[in-house]
Amino acid sequence: MSNNKHVPNPSSLVKPIASILTLIEREMEQQNVTLHQLAQQSGINRGLLSAIFTSIPSKPIPVRQLDLIGKVLGQPPGWLYELYVTECFASGKTHWKQIKNFLLRCVQLEKEDLITATLNQIMEEPVHIQDVFTLAESLFAQGEWKASIPFYRCICENEIKQHSERLATSHYKWFRARLGTDMKKNHEAALKFASYRNRLSENLQLDGLLQLANVHFNLQQWDEVIQYADEMKALLTIILFPKKERSRRGITETEAFITERHLVFYYGQSFLLKGNALEWMGDYEQALEYIAGYEDLSWFKNLDDTGWKEIYKFTRFAEANRYNLNVLMGHFDCLPEYLTFLDKYPEEWLPSLLTIMNAVNRFEYEADKVLAHFKDQIDELLTNDSWPAHVHYQDVFQRDRYARLCYELAKYCLFHHQYQEGIDRLLQALSHSIALSNKNLIINCAAFFEQYRNQALAQQKARYEHFMKGVIEDAQVAFIPAFSDPSL
Repeated sequence: MSNNKHVPNPSSLVKPIASILTLIEREMEQQNVTLHQLAQQSGINRGLLSAIFTSIPSKPIPVRQLDLIGKVLGQPPGWLYELYVTECFASGKTHWKQIKNFLLRCVQLEKEDLITATLNQIMEEPVHIQDVFTLAESLFAQGEWKASIPFYRCICENEIKQHSERLATSHYKWFRARLGTDMKKNHEAALKFASYRNRLSENLQLDGLLQLANVHFNLQQWDEVIQYADEMKALLTIILFPKKERSRRGITETEAFITERHLVFYYGQSFLLKGNALEWMGDYEQALEYIAGYEDLSWFKNLDDTGWKEIYKFTRFAEANRYNLNVLMGHFDCLPEYLTFLDKYPEEWLPSLLTIMNAVNRFEYEADKVLAHFKDQIDELLTNDSWPAHVHYQDVFQRDRYARLCYELAKYCLFHHQYQEGIDRLLQALSHSIALSNKNLIINCAAFFEQYRNQALAQQKARYEHFMKGVIEDAQVAFIPAFSDPSL
């Protein structure tokens, strides 16, 4: 959608001085285009075109024909659309099919301001709220998630049945569509949706709980991660009831249950997320216990090829996390085996090296051999302003891990008096933490830079000042205090 901040006030959409047809006729006169020529060049039947201009009372011209006429007259796409909104509502009657076609065309042209203005007008007749919801669902199903945002937002702001599933579904999909790489905006979206999660159907609840846990995981809000992981597990216990219990509850075996991922994925994730949260909280012994919950899920029923792939993935994660926890507890004697494992599964190197370096810095362990082992991967990361894609991890996870790895590598270099290399890596971490709006990591990077400022080269200082100038300007615009509550 367009970032255009101007949204027409619906109350300002009054009858214009000149109608669309008047402006078209005026443009035709200026260009010496006859009705016959307009029909011929636009492909619109001449009789139909004549009826449009002579109809009494005049009717809104279909948006497709307006586009065709505008093209013949050399006008840009979206010509006269502001007046089109006004004329559609001028009679006091709303023709949904016509409005729908107009809204879809605005979606194509990324005219979010006109979409918002039109939806505000439509909501003066609440009878059309289901029509708007159906259109939003259609866009979402087609993968047009960003385009669906103003439609779901409209439902959320105008639904009068506060406990309806339609409202809960709209909040959920508005939340999903808003998720991106900006962690602060993701958090805002999560907070707005969270209170509606229990009103969703069970399949959407699973996906909603998973996404809420993921958002808070990136923000390192471990209590919330554990809460949503536990809710996911409890919900799965209900969904996976034995046949007798499901029958007692009136749940038939033929009921369709559609989720984005196989059910075994959510089951494994409920253990994995909680175990990882406990790991980050420093409760390594309890985190080890949760590995058993997803290490072997071959007992799961109704497995297809997709389900088995998920099981193999969790088995690999369990092995990696067992190595992680041993390293975090200072058992570096397992590193040779761990590196062999990572050579076998190279796609796991980034999160694994992040864990290793975290432990290395805490225990002041000599890790030059480990860094030499991953030299090519590290060099590639540090020379490109990108981060590796991963088949299993969301993009925001990968970039956050990259930023944190750069931070841990910087600490290691600085602790070992490799100042220029360490500061370069610190600036790389700062750059990506700013892009992610990861406030805590920005503060940590800035604190470390100030500690080693005297060791920085002139160009490194200039780059740091450039980054921080942007941080300060953004903070002033958003009114974000530098050391506010980390939950914000």
